[in-house]
Order: sequence, then C-alpha cells, then structure tokens
Amino acid sequence: MPAIKIHQSVLSNGLRVVVCPDHGAPVVNVTVMYRVGSHDEVRGKTGLAHLFEHLMFDNTSNALVKQYDTYCAKAGGTNNAYTTFDYTTYYINLPAHQVELGYWLESERMRAFMITDHALSTQRSVVVEEIKQNVENQPYGKWRHAMEEQAFDPQSAYSWEVYGSADDVEGVTMADAKGFFDRFYQPANAVLCVAGDVTPEHATELAERHFGGINAPTSITERNVFDAAWRRMGTHGIVPDAVPMPAVFLAFHVPGLLDDASYAAEIAATILGSGRSSPLYRSLVQEQQIASSVGAFVDKRLHDSLLTFYAYASREDVTADQLVSAITSSIASTTCTEADRTKAVNKLRTSLAAELQRVSGVADSVAYHTLFYDEPDTVNEVLDKYSTQSLTLVQEIASGCADASLGVRVDIVPAVA
Repeated sequence: MPAIKIHQSVLSNGLRVVVCPDHGAPVVNVTVMYRVGSHDEVRGKTGLAHLFEHLMFDNTSNALVKQYDTYCAKAGGTNNAYTTFDYTTYYINLPAHQVELGYWLESERMRAFMITDHALSTQRSVVVEEIKQNVENQPYGKWRHAMEEQAFDPQSAYSWEVYGSADDVEGVTMADAKGFFDRFYQPANAVLCVAGDVTPEHATELAERHFGGINAPTSITERNVFDAAWRRMGTHGIVPDAVPMPAVFLAFHVPGLLDDASYAAEIAATILGSGRSSPLYRSLVQEQQIASSVGAFVDKRLHDSLLTFYAYASREDVTADQLVSAITSSIASTTCTEADRTKAVNKLRTSLAAELQRVSGVADSVAYHTLFYDEPDTVNEVLDKYSTQSLTLVQEIASGCADASLGVRVDIVPAVA
C-alpha cells in the first residue's frame, strides 16, 4: 500500500501535531492520544486512568457542559475513547467541513481542569457499573484481573487490570482527579493527529489557534518504573466463578511493544492459535473434542507483553489440567514452517492494511507511533516489520510456550454450590 503522507510540527507548549492528508473522501478524524494509562496509577488508586477517560467527556467549560456528544452528533460526527495500560485515546470522526469543531472540542478538554463534584460522582458510578457488568458479573470475565496478579509482582503497576478495582474507583476524590489531570493531561504528554480531507497548512493553523494558548507544563511528568525482575513465571491462580465449565488462560512473557521481537510473538500466536487450521484448534476442538473454543493473542504493552493461550472446555468432565496439557502438547509437537510464517505474516499485514484504509485507523496508528517511537514515519515501516521476522525467532518464541512452568496460568472453574 502507498506510504501514509505525514507532516509534523511541535507547538511551543510541547504538543506534537501530525497531519496525514487524504482527499479520497470528505471526512476527517481528529485524535488526541495521551501518554497515560493504568501503568501510571498506584496501588489503592487503580482504575483512575479509565475513570478519567469518562471524566474528560465532562471536562468542558460551562458553555459546553453535557454538550460534547450533542455538538458532535449535530455536526454529523461520531466520537469515542479508550484506555490501555500505557496510553489513552480520544477521537472524533467528522465531515471535512466540520474539522474545526474537532479541534475546539478536544482543546476544551485539555485546556484546564473543570470537573464538577456532580460529574465525578456520576462517572464513578458509571465506571463501577462497567466493572460489575464486564468483569465481576461477566462469565469468565475475572480472568484478566487474575492474570495480571499472577503475571507480575505486586510492586509492578502491570499487576492490575485497566479497569482497576471497583472499591478504588469509588474512593477517588476530587483532589485525586485534579492531581491526575495536572500530571498527565498536558500538551507535552500528548499527540494531536489529524487525518483525512484537510491540508497540512490549514490543519497546523487550526492546531495553533485552538491548542497553542494552552499552558506548557511546569514540570516533567514522572512515571512508574518497570523492573524486569517483577515478571513472574510458574504461578497458578484458580478462580471459582458462576460458569458451567472450566476455562484456562496460559500466558508467557514476551518483549514489549518497542522491541521488534514483539512482531515475531504475534506471528507465533497467529500460527499456533488463529483460525480453524491452527494446531490448537485441530488438536483440542476437532481431534480431542475437549474444547469448544481456543485461541492465542499478544497483549502488547510498553515494557512487557503477554502471549496468551486460552481454551474453554466443551464438557463438564473436562478439567483445567487436561486443557493445559493439551495446549502445551500441541505447541510442543508443532514445528513452524516457512509456509506457516508466510501465511501468518500475510494475515497480520492484511488486517493492519485494512485498518490503515480508514482515516480513523491512520490517525490512531500514527499517533501511537509518534507517542512511543517519537517518529510518526515509523508507521510506514510496520508492514515490513512483520515480513522481516525470521522463522528461527518465531519458532524460538513458540517453543518457549511448550513448558507451562515457564508461563503464568489462570483457571476459571465452576464454583461449588
């Protein structure tokens, strides 16, 4: 696919501005990505990054209170946001002639802390309800929380899930919220990326007009450190839950997102566990018929990622131990071929290429590469990074997952009445 056109600049307050013009359709995407996620929290205040994502929809001047979505919808646009371990993203899709609205709405969020007591109370309740629905009361939903606790030492900020604890979220004070905003929601800790039917000159001028007057930070953002010694292996957590049959999740530490080997880990996961032709599916679902669903994926993070295998039992008499034994046996008996590598690479490249056909995908990916690599042009190298991963490295990563004692295991099992 053709290279993404990139024009970058930096405002005097430190905000990085990247423009990706594409005049193929009269639409634009305005994305602001902040370098803050759950890894920037502290124990006892978990879930604050995700809570703040919700609060930012209320972080507007009096003239805009509760009107963010209304302004966007009336202009024919859509918007959303998401939080990860290492970053938080806000984005707006708009008709091209409404591009300035996106700048205005996003700059209002960044300009100053304007959360009210009512907004904080409301959003605390919303996030706690999300945790209950998506984690606590969701069948098998507790596995991620359990996995983080098993995979990382309690000293690590990766030892809790992005949602955090409902109790911690309920305890967030106005001082906590303001301190979080002042520390992380500042121009120098963010990237503004605009993609679509806009000229670089106009997009840059709008950035200066709406974001240029926001005060520069008065201090450097301090971050939680990560120590490789905090990775744990050989741990095993068992979580009784209201589920009919067991499920197992077996994860292995692999390099973080800045290490090119993380692409090899994705290839290994795709070979071993993606689709009906994968070794895991053929062995556990088709041949042994002990699982109804299996798969593998890489949960990428800045400092350390997890290559995770999962299997859901197909019958009540199937045990978690059987599933784990079948997973590791299937991995051990698999020798990755060049054809396997090529097929997996093509699948991953096709998925990414499809994402980059949309201005929203371009803005998200370019902002991500600017935020972490400090060089937006690296987005044009990603497709090649998959292709250049050697079969030797892919096999090495895959083989390292054949020993469960080197991984981290979580079983979700039926609770005894």
